[in-house]
Amino acid sequence: MKKFLIGVAVFTALAASPLSAQTTWTTNGVLSGKQAVSASLAMYSAPLIEEGQFPLSARYRFEIPQVSAVGAFQFSGDTQDIVLNGVYFPLNTPRFRVGAGALYHGGWFEMDGELVSFQSDIFLGAYATINFWRMYLNVHVGWFEQITTVPALPPGYETFTQSDMAMSLFLGGKLLDNFSAEIGVASYELYRYHLFFNPAFSLSLRYEFQTPRFQGKALEGRIFAELSTSARYSDMFTLSSHVEYSATTITIGYAF
Repeated sequence: MKKFLIGVAVFTALAASPLSAQTTWTTNGVLSGKQAVSASLAMYSAPLIEEGQFPLSARYRFEIPQVSAVGAFQFSGDTQDIVLNGVYFPLNTPRFRVGAGALYHGGWFEMDGELVSFQSDIFLGAYATINFWRMYLNVHVGWFEQITTVPALPPGYETFTQSDMAMSLFLGGKLLDNFSAEIGVASYELYRYHLFFNPAFSLSLRYEFQTPRFQGKALEGRIFAELSTSARYSDMFTLSSHVEYSATTITIGYAF
């Protein structure tokens, strides 16, 4: 936690330097009025998390000042995940926006062609984005319901639910014209949903390549590459706190 707070302070100091300029940012570094498609390859450090697998995923993001939407799919051997997220911002200014949204995650695990378990996560909550200098701050606070079905259990016991809070806090922005970074802490990840006291800390670096040209004309979009790493703590606020797993993800995408 101490290292994370130091990182936030250093990042803020960089953003306040003379290199900073007025820029409007929205969710996860995607400028308003933009769309982005991307593909990712993840690598997990813990053997019990997708053992022997390198999850592949694809994502589509749509951003305008009033609306943010994401659709994503991940495949890893016998495990598949799908995520749908939409947020509406009725209060929107160049400096900040506040709204409400919902997220659905469905994940299923199969073995030898048989369904072992299916998990659904439903989020409802408030979202806010604050823009300052060359930076943005994203905050999400809400509630989620997790429904897990295990067909192998006896009838009447095969489905169980649990509810909990959800929260995420991400600080990011441009360090150079084509280079941006983001640090964050969240009680959940795009394809991982845990109880509140098991947060994931993350760091992402993103580089946008020069605008490509086709038949002598510059295209509107840009190709980008991202490198992100995260570590999830188990029982963060107890004496038994420990890192349960860490993940590294490489992403290639196109924003237009």
